[in-house]
Amino acid sequence: MDNGNFLRLQVVSKRLTRRVLLIGWDAADWQIIHPLIEAGKMPVLQRLVEYGTSGKISTLQPPLSPILWNSIATGKRADKHGILGFMEPKPDGSGVRPVRSTSRRAKAIWNILSQQGLRSSVVNWYASHPAEPISGTVFTNRLTNDALGDDGDLAPMPSVSVHPPELLAIAEDLRLHPAEITLKQLIPFFDVQHLPDPQDPRFASLAHILAQTSSTHNAATWLAARDDWDLLAVYYDAIDHIGHTFIEYHPPAMTHVSVEDAAVFGPVVNNAYRFHDMMLGTLLDLAGLEATVILLSDHGFYSNHLRPSVLKHFRDPKKKLSTEMNPMSWHRPHGIVVAAGKAIKHDELVHGASLLDIAPTILALLGQPVPKDMDGQALTQIFIEPDELERIDSYEPAHPQDGIHRDIPAEESDPFAARQTLRQLAELGYVELSVDMDAERLIFETERDRRHNLAHVLLSTGRAADGIKLLQELIAEKDNPDLRSQVALILANMGRTAEAEETLSKLTSEKLATPLPRLVLGQVRLAQGRLDDALALLEPLGQEDFPLSYLYNALGQVYARRAMLTEAEGAFRRAIERDDDNAEAHDSLGSVLRRTGRYEEAVNEHMQSAALQHHRPLTHIHLGMALVRVGQFEWAIRAFEIATELAPNLPFPHRCLVQLYRRNQKNEAKANEHLRRLLELRRARREAAALDPNAETP
Repeated sequence: MDNGNFLRLQVVSKRLTRRVLLIGWDAADWQIIHPLIEAGKMPVLQRLVEYGTSGKISTLQPPLSPILWNSIATGKRADKHGILGFMEPKPDGSGVRPVRSTSRRAKAIWNILSQQGLRSSVVNWYASHPAEPISGTVFTNRLTNDALGDDGDLAPMPSVSVHPPELLAIAEDLRLHPAEITLKQLIPFFDVQHLPDPQDPRFASLAHILAQTSSTHNAATWLAARDDWDLLAVYYDAIDHIGHTFIEYHPPAMTHVSVEDAAVFGPVVNNAYRFHDMMLGTLLDLAGLEATVILLSDHGFYSNHLRPSVLKHFRDPKKKLSTEMNPMSWHRPHGIVVAAGKAIKHDELVHGASLLDIAPTILALLGQPVPKDMDGQALTQIFIEPDELERIDSYEPAHPQDGIHRDIPAEESDPFAARQTLRQLAELGYVELSVDMDAERLIFETERDRRHNLAHVLLSTGRAADGIKLLQELIAEKDNPDLRSQVALILANMGRTAEAEETLSKLTSEKLATPLPRLVLGQVRLAQGRLDDALALLEPLGQEDFPLSYLYNALGQVYARRAMLTEAEGAFRRAIERDDDNAEAHDSLGSVLRRTGRYEEAVNEHMQSAALQHHRPLTHIHLGMALVRVGQFEWAIRAFEIATELAPNLPFPHRCLVQLYRRNQKNEAKANEHLRRLLELRRARREAAALDPNAETP
């Protein structure tokens, strides 16, 4: 027996489940789900929660679906997997096209399983076209492209839309034309006492979304009924699309919505979730009891008082438009995650989960080594019997069975795809592109969008200098007032306050008088230590009922710096009242409580913050400090150690660990280990400062 086969037998022996059913509900949110479960209206999901582990899952920046679903599939951030938006330039320079599987620079979970000898079925995953020749079946995201040909029928799917290609005819049969969605099928989404006019374009929008969803579900159930998969991964985007179309009517309807529209379209969102619950039940029945189910969303969706102000709708000039034409302003930073199966703990909560953790968790469940180059970690805390994971460096080297496309033609003819994708994205407000634009303009705007998204990936992972450089290049190419405000805020947070002020100075006096630049300038003054000036800018915004909860984060920081601890506590509590998922506000409130001697309350706030945003090292440092105060030294050590894992170049947690290991644990060896690391980091700081006094230091 060769070493490769011996290794496979070892790995299989650690397998925790026969198969994994991975279900994506784009934009699903607990704020809508919990009331429906309590009312008994999502019984299937309720059973999963009761017999599994569930919780919030942190999204990534920027919260764009093609980026996020590829991070879920790869366990890596966008700078590694390479999908940076909805569209990309065509290789021949003739225009743009939807992002593709050939654009992805990291292996997806189905590529990894294929080279490990396991079979996957993939349905409608973002950027899965052209279908990769993995061990298993792929129905790509062209399955739901409902562009119409000249004859009025659905445009035919290209032959590379399906793997194996002999399933193309079956895939075509599984697709639904929007005209096939009947009035009878649409009525359950409304109150029978308040049915819409069948000619209302919003009625047609719902039919269009349901046709795409039904096509996805038809393919998913057809594949689930077969017994030849180890992983079935299916992606539904309907909740996100229905949210962008109907969330303004969701009770309580937003103030600009008429009473008549609220009565007609108010029930649509809740009924869309109930529809997904029914589809979930069908999939679970077909997958069987031997399957472990992971259901998740990539982000949440605001449905309460935090919905963005609507000035004029972007689909109908007679209506109103969402704030700054930015669909991402509707996306909440936490989605849902539920896991259930024989290997999963029952009726428990998971804290600190990230989208990056899903791929390594699937590998662990299926008994495969978890690679060190994935950015996430396997959620072994949800397993009934967690075992030590087998680790390898990477799966990225080429493998003959991974299914990755290599040496294929640069372009494939599918004239309907780009046209339909651009139309849908423009309707949802994600892009300001049109098929009527010339190729040069399309490419220019698409490249700007991709670089902007990459900048936010870099900023969210602590690479602020690289991220800000990209954003400044974008401003130099094409000035944008909102981007200037964004850059100024980042510069202020980096301590580069003079540059931040200069960036804001280029705004017109009219723009500077609007709330967002005033908020940013207030935070610049805070970073400069000009606390009275900061308060003069920020306090009036609170009186104007500024809608963003992080205003109160900034106000609280000013009060805390001035030792106005009662006012600081009030500001942070107001931020939390406006948005209980504001991780920074929970952490800052914990710091104020610690300063006032309320240590146990402080621990609770820091823990809530860590549960919401596990990958923020400062939160774990603050938690460790509070735990020391209540005498929980072992927990404090763990908190500081997590901080060192998240921010390996930060000296302070090593300093704390030296003291804890030496004084409380009497462990001189561990104390010396952290002392050595502390001295190394301090030396690195001194050397960096000597080379460049203005450089950022670790």
